[in-house]
Amino acid sequence: MDDTTTPPAAVRRSRLDAAALASVIIGGLLFCSWFWISLTLLVSGFASLPALGTGLLLLIPWLLVMQAAVRLERRRVVAVHGISVILPPRRRSRRTGAAGWIHNRWLELGTGAFWRGALHHHLAMLVTGVFFLVFLALVWLGWTAADIALRHGPVEIGTLELSRWMLGLIATASIVLSAVMLILGALADRGLARGLISGSEDDLREQVAELAERRQGAVDSAAQERRRIERDLHDGVQPRLVNLAMTLGIAKNAIHTDPDRAGELVGQAHSEAKAVMTDLRQLARGIHPAVLTDRGLDAALSALAARSRVPVDLEVHLASGELPGLDREREAVAYFVVSEALTNIAKHSEASQASVSVTQTSEVLQVRIQDNGRGGAQVRRDGRSTGLAGLTDRVRATGGRLELIRPDGGGTALIAVIPLGARPAGPATPTARPAIQEAL
Repeated sequence: MDDTTTPPAAVRRSRLDAAALASVIIGGLLFCSWFWISLTLLVSGFASLPALGTGLLLLIPWLLVMQAAVRLERRRVVAVHGISVILPPRRRSRRTGAAGWIHNRWLELGTGAFWRGALHHHLAMLVTGVFFLVFLALVWLGWTAADIALRHGPVEIGTLELSRWMLGLIATASIVLSAVMLILGALADRGLARGLISGSEDDLREQVAELAERRQGAVDSAAQERRRIERDLHDGVQPRLVNLAMTLGIAKNAIHTDPDRAGELVGQAHSEAKAVMTDLRQLARGIHPAVLTDRGLDAALSALAARSRVPVDLEVHLASGELPGLDREREAVAYFVVSEALTNIAKHSEASQASVSVTQTSEVLQVRIQDNGRGGAQVRRDGRSTGLAGLTDRVRATGGRLELIRPDGGGTALIAVIPLGARPAGPATPTARPAIQEAL
């Protein structure tokens, strides 16, 4: 239950409309039901802790429900009251699978925003519940007074006689006061939201910490990319350039004594120079593929699937007319996730079939790569086989997450979820086409 979707971080205007009044009524109904259930679970859980910790059987479900309730409360406050709300990003676990999900739940419990949200959830139900009960009492009083005035006429209460006009006045005043109760309840609800979940310095500090962690992920990803380029240049291009220089040197020395031999060497050097240019083009594509810039993500992934040694079933569902297009950073991240995953499948998985699914919604871009191989893939940071670790850092730099799961049918599935709501904290990949590629 991760925050793969979030409401707008801030709305610039406050409002009090029918939605705010309806929220008071809903809060009152929750006060009459869920409020007491929640308190019962909480008190019973703490009371049962000394009994061999059996209270955890009540507290753990309560905490999970509270985490969902806090997220719903934040969205309700933004949608209903339109106040500015800081939604602090949560620290996310780097683990995958069930362990990562449990760790994420634990990390959320350690934030002040969660506990303030839980307190606001109950106080909002309590406050709106009081106003709602007074509203119901006034509506009942007004309805009863109007019914008596219309059906029975004047009535006597002890020594006091109430005429039809007096009963009508009581009914009118009760209805007006009931509407006032709803308005006051909405104002009180908005005031609670401003005080408890509209944001604080702690939230800003959490946001700064999360952005720093994203930046570190971008730095780590860029460092790994730089090491890859250095390795490719040192092991691939540099020896061929040395060989090219030696061939031209021999041809230079032989140009007067053995012109035929010199011509043959120049021809070899020419062929070697074209081969080195091809290597440099491939290296430049590794930085930012030309097809990704020229034709977009769909065509780039099709090219990857066509070059793969393992047959690939590719499905790409990108933005239609009503959805915004992808920026270059997120396109590059999705491309490299698929590229690295298909390379790992071909080298290590012994798979006979792979599938790639890319789906864009209004909020996230989800990339899923699955194979039917022997499994065993891991995210390692020990200096060897760090490709998946680099992908994890690259995806995290966008504010997303990378999960490695093992489906029941065998093989491995890699799922990258890349949010589309904001630009990355740092450059996960270079965004300008490299100068060497332009020169070639």
